[in-house]
Amino acid sequence: MVDVPEVVARMEGFLADSLQSAGAEGYVVGVSGGLDSAVVTRLAARAVGSDSVYGLVLPGRPSSERHMADARELCTDLDIEYEQRSIEPIVDAFDEQLPFEPGQRTLGNVRARARMVVEYAVANEHDSLVLGAGNRSESLLGYFTKYGDGAVDVQPMRDLYKTEIPGVARYIDLDERFIEKTPTAELWEGQTDESEIGVAYETIDRVLRRLVDEEQTGAEIADQTDIDRETVTHLREMWQSSMHKRSRPPSPDLRD
Repeated sequence: MVDVPEVVARMEGFLADSLQSAGAEGYVVGVSGGLDSAVVTRLAARAVGSDSVYGLVLPGRPSSERHMADARELCTDLDIEYEQRSIEPIVDAFDEQLPFEPGQRTLGNVRARARMVVEYAVANEHDSLVLGAGNRSESLLGYFTKYGDGAVDVQPMRDLYKTEIPGVARYIDLDERFIEKTPTAELWEGQTDESEIGVAYETIDRVLRRLVDEEQTGAEIADQTDIDRETVTHLREMWQSSMHKRSRPPSPDLRD
């Protein structure tokens, strides 16, 4: 596990330095009411001041009003300016123009990309950077929407595993209600991270640390832990098949 005070100091220094080097006025952040977005919003307010953070609460079916209320309350508690805008008219207009009936996952990705478009439009107007709330677990599994929630200017928590974030949240005195929430992107009704992936984050992070950080094989992980081979194989395949999400779009080498 990480040294929490040390990583908090480094993330806050990174946020302050990134803003200064970009010559930007502040950060725009999508505040979902979930743990990760709450942590990065609070980190940004601590690092650059509340006046330099602008929150966007962007509900759309099937967003929970409880999560939206928590998002608004967080912005108020941190004394950051925010606005709430529904993305549903954007999603509905896009849906109407498609020459096919989009499936649940496709429409969920449209929602994530609609939020990205709104965030960047607001950032352009405010001469700001878009702040991301992604973590290492999601990144390694490709568990994010390409050019959706993965399209941001800075990712302060990119090297933190999901199971390390509650420790950060408690260190910066984030309300316990955020820590207790079930992780979900709310891209469709009933969706949760762990039900969609099929594995609990505690197990996910145990496998990823051994697979990626320690470069163990799937067989070694299964033999040395109580995690079954099927689960290890499933997570390894997610990691391998999502490499394109963590790379710049490929192009031919034309300057030999």
